[in-house]
Parts: sequence; C-alpha cells; structure tokens
Amino acid sequence: MVASSWSWSASRGSARAPCSTSSPSGRAPTAAWCSSVAAPSASRRAPYVPLAEALGAHLPAPGLPALPRPHAFVGSLLERLATGRPVVLALDDLQWADRASVELLEHLLRAPPRAPVLLVLARRLLPRQERLAAALAEAAVSGLVERVELGPLDDRAAARLVAPPARLVQRRAALVRRCGGNPFHLLHMARHGGGVPGAVVDLVIEEIEQLGREARCLLQGAAVVGDPFDLDLAAVAAGSPVRPAIDELVDAGLVRPADSIDTFRFRHPLLLGIVRDHTGPGWNTGAHARAAGVLARSGAPPAERAPHAARSARPGDRTSAGLLIRAADDVAARVPGDAAQWYADALRLLPHPTPTERVVLLTRRALALENAGRPGEARATFRDVLDLVAAGRNAAGSPPEAHRGTAPGCRGCARAPEGARIVVRRVLRPQTRRRARDELTDRERVVAALVSEGRTNREIGAALHLAEKTVERYVSGVLGKLGARTRAAVGGLLVPSR
Repeated sequence: MVASSWSWSASRGSARAPCSTSSPSGRAPTAAWCSSVAAPSASRRAPYVPLAEALGAHLPAPGLPALPRPHAFVGSLLERLATGRPVVLALDDLQWADRASVELLEHLLRAPPRAPVLLVLARRLLPRQERLAAALAEAAVSGLVERVELGPLDDRAAARLVAPPARLVQRRAALVRRCGGNPFHLLHMARHGGGVPGAVVDLVIEEIEQLGREARCLLQGAAVVGDPFDLDLAAVAAGSPVRPAIDELVDAGLVRPADSIDTFRFRHPLLLGIVRDHTGPGWNTGAHARAAGVLARSGAPPAERAPHAARSARPGDRTSAGLLIRAADDVAARVPGDAAQWYADALRLLPHPTPTERVVLLTRRALALENAGRPGEARATFRDVLDLVAAGRNAAGSPPEAHRGTAPGCRGCARAPEGARIVVRRVLRPQTRRRARDELTDRERVVAALVSEGRTNREIGAALHLAEKTVERYVSGVLGKLGARTRAAVGGLLVPSR
C-alpha cells in the first residue's frame, strides 16, 4: 500500500482486545481473504466479487447474487464460522469493489456479526467509495473501527520485498523513488526490467478515470508543467480555471502539497510519466503553448520557458529557437542533458540555418552530450560538425581554407572533446570575441584602444580626464568582456580574425 491507502480493522464479540486473533482454546483463527479485487471491468459486471473470492468455499452453489437476503446470509455465515475460534476476513483493493459489495460491507459495519470477527479492509481514497467511507468514519467514532494509514516502502523495506539480480541492485533506489515506494508497482517494475508494465499502467489509468472531468484536466495540466508544479500555471496549461479541482486530486492521493504555497507534487514520478504518455499530442501542444505564453509575459528566465517552447513552437520560429539557445547556454554546466536537447530543438526550429549556425550549435550539443555521459551520441554529433568543416563550408565566417585542416587533425579522435577543442578554438572563440567586442560600451572601446597602444592607466586617465582608479575599473571590465588575461592581448582581440 502507499500513503494514499488506508487499512481499517473492525471487530466485534471480544470483550478484551478488538484485534485479538486467539481463542480461549488457543486454536488459530479462521482466516479468509481476498488479496486483490478482480479487475475493475470485471468487478462492474459481477456483484460481490471480493466477498465471493474470500468466502467461496463456504457459499452455496448459486452464489450470493442468487440469495434473497445476501447481507443477512453473510452476517450469519461469519457468526457460524466464528464458533469456537475467531475469524479474520481481509479484503484488499476495495477501491475497485462493485456497488453490491460496498453495500454489503456497509451493512456489516453498521450491524456487525455477534461473534469474534475481525474485518481488515484496505482501499485507496477514491471518490466513488463515499458511502463506504462514511460508514467507516461512523464506525470509527463508535470505537468499532481503527484506521491505519499505510506509508510508502523505504529503500530498506523495498530491498526485503524485491530480491533483485545483481544488475538491479544499483538501480533499486532509483526504482523505489520512481514508484513512490508502492509495492505493487515496485514488484512489477522489477520483474519487467524496462519500461512500464501494462498492469501498472492499467491500474493508474483506472484510478485517474474515477476523477471528475475538471480534476482530470488539471492533472494533465500539472503533468505539462512538471514536478513539482505551480497550481496557477497548471490551471493555465489546462485551459480552464480549475483551481477547486486540486482538492479532489489531493483527496484521491494523486498529488500532495509541496513546500511552498500553491505548489504540489505528484504521488510519484511513475504517475507523472503515465499521465504524460496518455495525454493526446494535440492537447499537449496547446497546453505547452499556453504555459509558454504566461511565462513569457511574467518575465520568467529562459530555462523555465524552454521546455514549453520546445514542445509548442513550430519550425521556422526563430524567436523560440533563440530562446532555446539562451536557455541551453545557461544550463549547460549544470544540466548538460537538457542543454543538448535544447540545442537540437533550436536547430529543428531555425528556418534554413546557416552553416555557421549549424556548426556552432552542433559543437555545443556534442560538448553537452559528452558532459552528460553520452559519449556515443557526442561522437556522432561531432562527426556531423567535422563533415561540415571538411566540406569547406564557411562555418565560422572566414574563408573555407581556414578550417579545411580541422577535420584531418581530429577525425581519428576517440572522444569528442579532443576534436571539439579545435573547433572551439577556431569557430566558437572567434564568435565569442566578436560578441564581446559588440558588448563594449563607447567609453570601454576608447579605453581598450588606448590599452592596445600600450598606454598606462595614468596616461589613459590624463588623456580622458579620468581618475586613475576609474580607469582601472574600465580596464578590468574590458579584460573581462574580451576574455583577455593580459593588457597585451587586448589589441589582438579588438581586431577581427582573418
């Protein structure tokens, strides 16, 4: 069970401990249980499925539906079974129980058997079971029922549950986090090996289908925003003011409040992935476009807007391509995997990218892939760069002859960085220096020109009527923008490469 599940214990007939499982004679209690209710589709067709599975050996041949008074029959049956020793009746996954079973259990809670009978009922908090929840709450007030919240398994408990092969030991902690400690999901994911098993997907989808339309829509909008998600942004992505639906999602245990106000988390990453995978691509594109629009109007940083722009912009959108490039540059050192994807997305969106743009973006993508621990993709991407350079294209804004020697010099490199350093030196750094020259203010340009002539700070101050300390600040800014280590290097950086 997971944190959104509840186990209820109801007993009657023992004046001592309500949950006692021993009789005066010391005989072990009679146990009947249904480990899992039948699949939801089947349980809708046949009534009394969980009780029939648990009590099947003690039921008459026609079954409970054929009996004139099934509620009274089950109560009497439990009393007869409890003669001489207690009875434990355990029913799991009652969130899928059919209506007839829910009504029968409601009757047992309000008119319990007059015998030492212990009911153990486990269910998720789904809205379609409101009648059973009300009966349980009423019995809890009278002291007949004890409610126990079951939390997720931690890594140690998961290790005892799953006896993995050696290859699974390293990824067990990640698997536990992805499944949120849910033992059902954990067992199926561990056995499946890769991807999400159909049994897990079906269970989650059935759980989501119990929600109202607005709550389902909000859940899809939240999946577009990510985890954790801002409630207002999720509502915008969903395309409707569905803030009240968050209460239904929280009550169902699908999301839970995060640390900050109006911020929530999915129950576990597996749920987020299933919601994303089972939302239509057209709806997703519109949701990302709405989220990108509101983030742009609010002045959000490029890295926050990029995931939505990448999934909603159309080819030819140079503005969105520029946003993705800025976002990738910002996160390349921290999240190189995201940067590599955004460089690729920018290339896809650029209308007729020039050879220069292709070489620059592909080289940056190769470096990001290498830093993300994906050397095979990095080498393949860098080979594309070398093919462009070796073809003699004007990739760096200079004559092709300047780069023809690049490819032979690094074609045999086993790793991307060795060859990338050459392209960075010949392609990216000249571009960076040109951008740096463009970023200099008019006063910094004058100071840089005087520095390149070899003048000291005192001489520059006298020529410009500035204090020597002020000149020192200007010189420091010039060196920083040009990436120069010494004053002597400023002159070469001010002159465009030939």
